[in-house]
Amino acid sequence: MSTFISAAPSELRAQINRRSDGKHQVFGIHLRWQIGANSPDQGEWPPPSDWNEGNAPYPHTYEVWINGQPRQTVFLHWPTWDWTLSNSHWVDLGEAPDARYRVKIRAMDRNGEFTEFTNEVTVASEGADFWAPRTPRSGSGSAEHNGAPRHGTVNHPRSRAAAAIRDNDPSPICAEARRLNTSTTWQEVLPGAERMLADYPWNHSLRYLEYRKFFEGNTVASTGNPAFRGLDLAGDWPVTELQADADSHTFSYDYTAYHTNETWSHRWFITRDGWDPADGLSWEDLDPTPFLVENQGAARQEESTDWQFATLPRRQGRAAIVQIWGGHGGPDTPDGGNGGKSGEFFLSVCDVIFT
Repeated sequence: MSTFISAAPSELRAQINRRSDGKHQVFGIHLRWQIGANSPDQGEWPPPSDWNEGNAPYPHTYEVWINGQPRQTVFLHWPTWDWTLSNSHWVDLGEAPDARYRVKIRAMDRNGEFTEFTNEVTVASEGADFWAPRTPRSGSGSAEHNGAPRHGTVNHPRSRAAAAIRDNDPSPICAEARRLNTSTTWQEVLPGAERMLADYPWNHSLRYLEYRKFFEGNTVASTGNPAFRGLDLAGDWPVTELQADADSHTFSYDYTAYHTNETWSHRWFITRDGWDPADGLSWEDLDPTPFLVENQGAARQEESTDWQFATLPRRQGRAAIVQIWGGHGGPDTPDGGNGGKSGEFFLSVCDVIFT
């Protein structure tokens, strides 16, 4: 992925906000910063002087450091009409945030080297206000005009859907999963149209994806969709080996339909220390802050297929990685509300072992 930079990020601003996700209340750190001529308070008009119809010389790769540790790599893309998305980001904290966090960011320059860090900001979760996004600018490529389908699953590390369904892996647990599943569509592990129309995944008025509400009990791998209940089996799934002391990792995605707009994102989570695969996989088993995020996606599919990063938390032995790709798409809403679409997300669970 190419990265361009005219200046290091600076003037970091941060605050903790909360959002509703069904019956759940989730928290996150909202970040804004100066990059090039784009200020944290640039507003809807005029565009930054170096915007160049979206081809601004801004970086596309950032690291978010929290409490002195690298916690997240962000691959940041933006539409040609909305510069507010080129210098802002939401960092998920989950449902039970700590009292305080220290946060700073840095960007990758065109030579693949990281810039100096921004100023470090301390934020508190007590008294967090509800999320209120900046009014998005609209354009011809916005989500309201893009109902194209999207499908896929994680390729490396290999997902359960890829192993059991796509690759017809002969292991006993994959064979049992195929017997239990009623769907053979490996690229569409999602909650299903009926559930998504009953409770929209995409919150159109507040511009964010709601996914936490779809996971109850040990049903993360199937998204609670009985057509994929075999993926929820606990036990000895085929694993991908990951080197625990590697300086960086490269993960990849297998798309059968790729499209991009500003509402879509990839998020990658990992199980907490001490997770036992024999107990199944619930949302509570996951570290609430994703270690890897891509916002919007690149214009060309090949630039949003592989991600090299250095923020994978270190684990010992077995772990599971949960990946969500979602945004404003999916079934048409019956009354045209919610921007005309329910929203949707595709989920992958990847079983790994750190060596």
